[in-house]
Amino acid sequence: NPEGDLTAETESISLDLKKRVQPYLELVEWPADVASGQQAGEASAERGGTSVRASGVPAPPPSPAQLKPKCEFNFYSFFDMPFEVQMVAHSFLFPSNFGGQEGMIAVHLVSCYGHAIYKECVYKHEWFCEPVAELLESWAGYREWRMEEFPESPVDLTFVSYPVVYEDIIMGIEWGMALSTVATILAFIVLAIMLRNIRQLGLVACNILTGIGTTLLIMYPVSYYVMDVNVCAPAMLVAVALAMSIDYSLFLLTRFNEERLDGRSITQSLEIALATQGHTIVVSGATLALCFTSMLVLPTSTITSMAAGAATAVLQSVLVSLSLTPALLLTMPRFYTADRMLGLTLDGTPFGTYRRASSGTVAQFGATIDRPTIIENPQPKKESIWAHLGRCSQRGAPVMFLFLALVMVPFAMALTRFSYVEDLTPLMQTTHPATKAFISISNIYGQDLTTPVQLLIMAPSQKAMASREWSLATCHMLQDLATKVTDRMHEEGHDYTMTTADFNGLMIFRGGCLADGLKFGVIDVMPAVHMYGMYDMVADLLSNRNQTATQVYVHCQVDLFSEVGEAWMRAVRASLPRPEVIRQPLGGHQDADSANYVPYGRWDDVEIGALHLYGMPLEQMDGAQYTLRRMPYVGLAIAAIVCIILGGSFGTALIPVRAVICIAWMLVVTFGASVMVYQLGYLEGLGIQALSPSSGQALFWISPSVAVAVLVGLGLDYDIFLMDSVMEHWQSGKDGKSAVVTSLDQAGTIISAAGVIMFLAFGALLASTTPVLNQIGFMLCIGVLIDCFITTKLTIPALMACVPDAANFWPKKRPPPPTAGDIEERGSVSARGSVPCLRRSLTSSARDLLGNSGTAPPSLRNTGGRS
Repeated sequence: NPEGDLTAETESISLDLKKRVQPYLELVEWPADVASGQQAGEASAERGGTSVRASGVPAPPPSPAQLKPKCEFNFYSFFDMPFEVQMVAHSFLFPSNFGGQEGMIAVHLVSCYGHAIYKECVYKHEWFCEPVAELLESWAGYREWRMEEFPESPVDLTFVSYPVVYEDIIMGIEWGMALSTVATILAFIVLAIMLRNIRQLGLVACNILTGIGTTLLIMYPVSYYVMDVNVCAPAMLVAVALAMSIDYSLFLLTRFNEERLDGRSITQSLEIALATQGHTIVVSGATLALCFTSMLVLPTSTITSMAAGAATAVLQSVLVSLSLTPALLLTMPRFYTADRMLGLTLDGTPFGTYRRASSGTVAQFGATIDRPTIIENPQPKKESIWAHLGRCSQRGAPVMFLFLALVMVPFAMALTRFSYVEDLTPLMQTTHPATKAFISISNIYGQDLTTPVQLLIMAPSQKAMASREWSLATCHMLQDLATKVTDRMHEEGHDYTMTTADFNGLMIFRGGCLADGLKFGVIDVMPAVHMYGMYDMVADLLSNRNQTATQVYVHCQVDLFSEVGEAWMRAVRASLPRPEVIRQPLGGHQDADSANYVPYGRWDDVEIGALHLYGMPLEQMDGAQYTLRRMPYVGLAIAAIVCIILGGSFGTALIPVRAVICIAWMLVVTFGASVMVYQLGYLEGLGIQALSPSSGQALFWISPSVAVAVLVGLGLDYDIFLMDSVMEHWQSGKDGKSAVVTSLDQAGTIISAAGVIMFLAFGALLASTTPVLNQIGFMLCIGVLIDCFITTKLTIPALMACVPDAANFWPKKRPPPPTAGDIEERGSVSARGSVPCLRRSLTSSARDLLGNSGTAPPSLRNTGGRS
């Protein structure tokens, strides 16, 4: 740069940043409650000032022994290092592959007020992390000041830290939850159109709030005493509770309103709604809860915590829908049934005066709890488009099967190319500055800095770790480990050679043993490193306080999340020492093939200690492999649950088999479409970030694992709702084909509305800036649309048309027509307001005859409603 000295400018930046760190390293008097672990919210920079006793007398100034550093930060800047150390650090701080144009100043955040800094502490607003948050804000402000003060400067600053990255992930998930909540407004508009009563939206809102609230109350002690709950679990919990509460409320209230339009009293309408749609809700909820519960066998806390929260949310939605909604309806019957002008009146309130006369009867609008509503001049109802669509599907059933099979082929072929990524970037917001900084640091300095793989060595004792013999033996063991890893990689067919320079720690650097010196050419700089205290500084960074354990950074020459990178991690883990007798650090022995096997190093007759290979890439690799390896078993368990519950509920053999086939077809198409969009980039040309491939041109491994249970549950939800209606009409005397068409005529619009509501709720995730939420939202939207507009409208009618009527419901027998005594008994039971004992006693024919037994006369009922 001819206009200035970049080195001088960069050094001045280093000095400015160091000045902003210095206040947090000053000696202050720690509060007395810090030692006991109690919160000291007021403990900050003012702690070093004059304190006041309880009596009001100023306390004496603290002695020097009582003063301690507020925080422990290690500041590593190239410009603070002596020349001899700069020779060692230059290649690391200024990578040569970027021509030295990219540099780094490293700050190790160790502790504040004696509490170790961890990645979530800033987001959780831990009191001892306040200095860390203040420092990060100070640096961010400094960056903004430089951009305004020196707009032409070629030096750009980028800050990244794990607390900020973790906060980025949390903010992305919370933003996705907020979008789903906003989408609820649109869902309520659809609900209002279906219910035609704004007041009943209050019932739905009560169900949602109560379901979410009770689920959170249950999950809080679970997270505290039973299991660690992943940060994504609350988002999953809220989404499932929202979806199920809306669905179940829609099913129950629409049936209730239909019975009211048929002329029945509030009590009778509620009885029928609970006996019919209550069955749908219970079966659907039990199936979905068991599907989520089956995922608890997966060995990943991320999945198990989300599954536990979702299963709890489903059960609470069922309980709330079947208890709170009837209770509120019976508590304020006139209020919730007054639907004149969509309920936007004072009818049903103490201020309402509207009355409607009919056939000499005067009744306030919004009938009394036991008095039926008289409906005059019923209008015949036209057949809906869904009934027409179902009939067409039945007529061309073979052609429909061929069409559906051909549609599935390209998606199945795409699914064979399925691959997944385990990187962190799909969890991070694409537009957040921390994401860009994280990717930039990874590109410049490699994954060793952002997602390192480390080997933890737990020495037998502090004395052993400080000895020269232990250092040499450990170094030689690592050099031999590099050779073994190379041999194993070649045996597996990977052209990969690991060198001794891939290990860096207190005992080895650039492939050489530090006990023998650190030479650059013929110059040994190790004495200078010791003299300037750089070795002790690095030792503090890599070792624990007791100096009994240290970590070694293990470098991988390829992408850790690639196929070769994962093979390398497995090779390093498998090549660790496996002596015949393994001694544990805390005493005792164990079998080398046991699940709790801990490698124990020994070299040159020197005990090295226990060895633990760890790091985020290993955690992600193990979690993905173990989860996806067990997913087929989870799928079989879900299929068995579906067959058992549906078979036991409906008493037929073909309904559960047909449900499994429909769900399998839906999953193939949904996941195939996801591969096309997020792996093959078929929609990338649209320029929509949410429909474009993210990091690695593959799906994040958690996305399909989470989506599968929700997709199965929602698919069964609509399937059970339709088949409940089909069974009702079949038992009333209709054949299977006519029963399906009639059910579509009555329930098709409700199912479509429920699908639109779910599409709006899950589609909001596509507006998120977090790739993993985009992927899950896309899968759920596609699955819901398939279930609502293909499976229920085309596939089920066609399948039932291809099978003889008796086989569709085998081995269930059609009940005999109701006798006059049965009809009279049912009429008297309904007149008393008791809940019918059997759902099947409320078939259409029985209800028609029930109208002659003391309720609304058939001539006054809306025969254009339910037939």
